[in-house]
Amino acid sequence: MLLYAASALLAAGLAVVTIYHGHRVWGVASAAAYAAGALVSAAGLWLHGGGGHRRRMAVAGAVFAMSALVPLGVLVAQRWHGVAWSAQPEVDVVERMGRLLVQTGTPYPAVDTLAQFQDYAPYLPAMAVFGLPRAVFGPAWYTDARLAFLAVAALLALLAVRLVRPPRLPVRAVQLVAVLPATTLAVATGGDDLPVVALLVLCVGCCHLGRVGTGGIAGGLALAMKLTAAPVLLVLAIALRTQRGTGRAALFAGSALAVAAALVLPAAVLSPTALVEHVIRFPAGLTGVESPAASPLPGYLLAQSGAAGRVTALALLAAAGVAILVWVLRWPPRTAAQAAERAAAGLVVAMLLMPATRFGYLLYPLVLTGTAIALRPTSSWYG
Repeated sequence: MLLYAASALLAAGLAVVTIYHGHRVWGVASAAAYAAGALVSAAGLWLHGGGGHRRRMAVAGAVFAMSALVPLGVLVAQRWHGVAWSAQPEVDVVERMGRLLVQTGTPYPAVDTLAQFQDYAPYLPAMAVFGLPRAVFGPAWYTDARLAFLAVAALLALLAVRLVRPPRLPVRAVQLVAVLPATTLAVATGGDDLPVVALLVLCVGCCHLGRVGTGGIAGGLALAMKLTAAPVLLVLAIALRTQRGTGRAALFAGSALAVAAALVLPAAVLSPTALVEHVIRFPAGLTGVESPAASPLPGYLLAQSGAAGRVTALALLAAAGVAILVWVLRWPPRTAAQAAERAAAGLVVAMLLMPATRFGYLLYPLVLTGTAIALRPTSSWYG
């Protein structure tokens, strides 16, 4: 109940203060959805002493539908009819990556064509696959990249649940993974992080079952889309080495790196300068074009204070990374659930200290925490 109430306040606040049409549509729809969820949960608590697992899961499903799927449908239709800011810029970026991949063999625009932040594609090459529907079938409502993001993420999440087969999915885990604003806002307005984090969930689940090679493949696919996956894979590899031995950890890391290399290498060979410019220099703020990832978090605020502030933010980020690595090495996780929790904690610290960051990155630690909660009832590396 409290999660829904807090989410309703957050959504309503965003609807009031935002200047972006898509965020306003999501805020209005979600504020109503979360408020309804809070009221129904409160009624269930009062009438039934907790509401029961099935009833609470039904409420979570209804809230997800109203706060994610309804605004997604509205915004996809509005984008098709030319309404400005019906999608976040990353949707256009990924669709352009798909078009360029088909036309030129590389998903990255040439460096001499980059003038504004929308021109950059700060993703690794595998992300371009979600732009292929529009590249192949042309502009249409059903080729909106957000639909591909959601469909693939949902299939991966269902596959993870089917593989792990937890005795009963905890409601709290479902709320953290799918129902909180970090997820529903992403579904409705952007969504490029959804398949990445879903692959990480599948990766953690496979490692939990001892299927480390399959987990490495899933992790490698995530890494080939976004560098955000790298810290999670590192924590899992360290945990596997401690609990399962060097051989299993090497199988996991080798599988992940082989898959990622196979998908990234063609772009690295065809356009190495463009790859570095888009994926490394632009997110690090080294291109002279400011990233739109600008939530008022400590790292961003430090970076905005000048060159010294940017250096300080990067130094703090590096120091935090070393400290977290020492923590994981000195007290390694003993289960996949614990590995997911450590990775989530590290990502929160990184999000706070990165020079270019946004609240949407909370999706990763929240989903990983929800995954850890779901795995706790069967807390072993073997299922």
